[in-house]
Parts: sequence; C-alpha cells; structure tokens
Amino acid sequence: MPALSHVVKSVGIVTIIGAIGKVLGFGRESIIAAYFGASSTADIFFVASLIPTILFTALGSGLQAGVIPIYLEKKERNPRKADEFISVLGSFFVMVAIILTLLCLLFTKPLVWMVAPGFTGSALELTEVLTRIMLPSLLFFTLAYMATGILQANQRFLLPAFTSTAHNTVIIVATVLFAAPFGVKGLAWGFLIGAASQFLIQFPALKKDHFHLVFSFKSHKREIIEALSMFYPIIIAALALQLNSVVDRIIATSLESGSVSALNYANRLLWLPLSIVLTPIITVLYPSIVGRALESYRAFLTLTLKGLKALAFLSVPFMIVMLVSGKSLIAFAFQRGAFDASAADTTYAAFFFYAAALPFFAARDYLMNAFYALKKTKMAMYSCLSAVLLNILLSWVLSRFLGVGGIALATGLSMLIQCIFLFSLLHVNTTKADASLFTEILQEMGKLLVMGSILYGIASWLHPYSIEFPIFLELSMITALVFGGYLLLSFLFKSSSLQILRNIRSRN
Repeated sequence: MPALSHVVKSVGIVTIIGAIGKVLGFGRESIIAAYFGASSTADIFFVASLIPTILFTALGSGLQAGVIPIYLEKKERNPRKADEFISVLGSFFVMVAIILTLLCLLFTKPLVWMVAPGFTGSALELTEVLTRIMLPSLLFFTLAYMATGILQANQRFLLPAFTSTAHNTVIIVATVLFAAPFGVKGLAWGFLIGAASQFLIQFPALKKDHFHLVFSFKSHKREIIEALSMFYPIIIAALALQLNSVVDRIIATSLESGSVSALNYANRLLWLPLSIVLTPIITVLYPSIVGRALESYRAFLTLTLKGLKALAFLSVPFMIVMLVSGKSLIAFAFQRGAFDASAADTTYAAFFFYAAALPFFAARDYLMNAFYALKKTKMAMYSCLSAVLLNILLSWVLSRFLGVGGIALATGLSMLIQCIFLFSLLHVNTTKADASLFTEILQEMGKLLVMGSILYGIASWLHPYSIEFPIFLELSMITALVFGGYLLLSFLFKSSSLQILRNIRSRN
C-alpha cells in the first residue's frame, strides 16, 4: 500500500496538471462557443460527437476501471505474468474497438437517426459526415484508457493527468485554424487528432511496463473469459451513464434551437471544478481502495468513507458559488462572439440545476469505483440501469414544464437516488463494530447541509450588491466570501472533514 504522503502528493500533482487541462477545456468550450454559439451548427457537432463518445466511454472507461483490480490482484501473485496478461487483454479490447468502429461506419445513418430524431434534411446529413470523421477516435481512446489504467495501477499518475491537456490543446488549435476555412468539419478533425494525442503521450511510459499488442488469445482464453465476466457489467454501467447524456440531448432536440449546445456548455462549466478538485481525489484513491479491499472489508470501508466525506466537504463551497453567481460564470466563460444573451439565459436554465447536483456527480463516480474495487460490478451495473430509466422518465416529464432546466433537474435527481442506493448497499455488509463509521459520516453530512444552507443564504443576500462591479471582480468577491465563510463555519461546527485534511497536512 502506498504511504499517505505519496497519496497526498499524487492528488496534488493530478490536481495541478488536471487544472491546466480543464482550464484548457474551459478555453476550448469558450472558443467553440465564440465560433458557433448556441446554434444549430453547434447542436449538430455535439450530437455527432455522441456516438464515438458513448462508445469510447463505455469501452474505454470500463476498461480503465476494470484493469486496475485485475492487474493488482495478478501482480501480487506474479508481476511478470500480470504484465503479459494485461497486454493480451488490452489487445483483445483494441480488436473489439476496431470491429465496433467498422460496424458504426457501416451503419452511421441509422445510428445518427437514433440519437438525433429531431434532425432532418441537411442537418441530418452533416451530422452523419461529422460522425464518420470522429468514429475512429474510439480506437485511440481505447488505447489511451488502457494505458491510463496500467499506469495508475502502478501509482504513476503524471502522464495520465496530461491526457486532457493534450486533447484540449489540439481541439483549440483545430478550431482556431480550421473553423473559418472548413467550418465545423475542422472541429471534428481536431476531435479525432486530439483522441490520438491522449494515447501517444502515454506510450513511452507504457513501454516500461512491458505492454505490447499480442493478438494470440488462445493460450489465455480462460483468463480472458474470467476477466470479461467482470468487465461486461462495468462496460454496461459506463454505457448506462453515457445514456443519461444521450437521453438529455435526444429530448433537447425537441426543444427550442440551441438547447443541445446549452446543455453541453452548462455541463462543461459544471465539470470544471469537478474535474480540477474532486476527480483527482477519486482517481488517486481508487488503486488504494482496491488494495484495501484485498486486505479486509473494514480497511476498505474506512478509507472509502473518509474519501466520501472529503468529496462532500470540498464540493459544497463550489456548489454555492455556482448557484449564487451562475449567470456571471456563464457570461464570463462563454458570452462573446456568437454566444449572445439569449444563449446565456438558456444555458443558465440548465446550469442552475446541474450546479445543485455537483456533490452527487462526484459521489456517484466515487461509489461506483468502490463497488468495482469489491468486484461487485453487477450491483453497480443495476444501479446505473435503474438511474437511466428514472432519468428518462423524469427528463421527459420535467422538460415539458422547465425546458432544458427540467432535463438538468432530472439528471440531478436520478444521481441523488443512485448515490443513496449505493451508499445503502455499503451499509448492508457492515458489522456492528463498523456501524459507528456510518454514524460519523451521516453526522458530518448533516453539518455540511446546515453550513451550506447558512452560507447560501448569506451569499444570496449579498450578491445583488456585488453585481455592480465588473464580472471578474464580482466572481472573486463571491468566491472569497463563500470559501472564507465556509472555512469559518467548518471550525465553528467542528467539521470532521476539516480535521481529516488537517491531519493529512500535519503528517506530511
């Protein structure tokens, strides 16, 4: 098991590098918004990116999550054979990615019709063209996620953290250079090249772990079948998570023009703090949680619940800032060029409800990883499938009343219910000796709810006075007020999450 100091340093490194990548992602969306706005052209690009995104997330992220527990378990027994088997398994999934890409290229038209039933005529034709350009990215994303899983399992987080930086940089350059002469097609080619860059920057480090493509599967047939029995629920779960976005965008195509891109911009803005601050904790803790699960359930549960408390504690102030200053954040991020006041209003309608669900976005991913560590992949899969069905129903109903805001609200509610379900399942296997761990976290959640409510009330009361200042100054003032007040309330309420963070710092 890695030392606590190593874990903390890894979180710091991933956070800093991830911040660079996400700021570039933020810049990427701003540039796309400036060139294309919340327009029908932007809608076409974001819908066209759905099919390759769904496929690579289902296959790629499922591969990354599944590789770590399999690799670490085999490495404990025989490191050389573990490296050999991971090469075979990675090659198998590369073959799957190639086959899926060819099938999708063959059946692009019906696939596009499924994800964009509201598109007709030239919009449908352009969506097909862009989809075909971006589909080969599935192969590169599969290789990149395989590399990320292997490197993170070996506690090497530096190069995987750079993948989003490479991807976003390429898309930014492609948009600036090719948007004018080639339109949205230039953006699609940038998406494909950016996908390739994610694997290429990890390849040198991956060679040190003796990974290479091996397409002779016969001698490892039994091990591959055993691995797939654990992988398929992870892949289906990842696919189900992506279906939330698909459902959102499909329903949004039936609303006013620009609704699809408004949802995308709102979601991207939400993921900025999530990816910079919260995802690094999830990423770095996952291999350690897997290691604890191999030791004992109590060791696993202790670390898992501490991580959950840290995620909840850190998400609250970001959530409050986004709820109070959401309109200013959107204006600061996107309102320039083709992105006008009308587009900003549509985006805010979704962003407000996404922001309110920020803690559940983080907790859902974290709890899913916890069940993967326990190898209870089917239970995680069932929770995702149930959440998707609930999201479909709620999105359809709420969008009739709240437009894109209803779609975002439905996503947040489905995530909340899924988090409660997964958290309850962790409690089911808990002994009486471990019951105090759940009592402590429920008490902490109660404190965070009270602290957040107090701070939201104060910030909302003072916010009208801050809007007289320039946007950047207004955002700085509200952010300083919220984070300063949150720190003060954490001392007054004796938050155990704050104590954990102080202990980690003192031990380093």
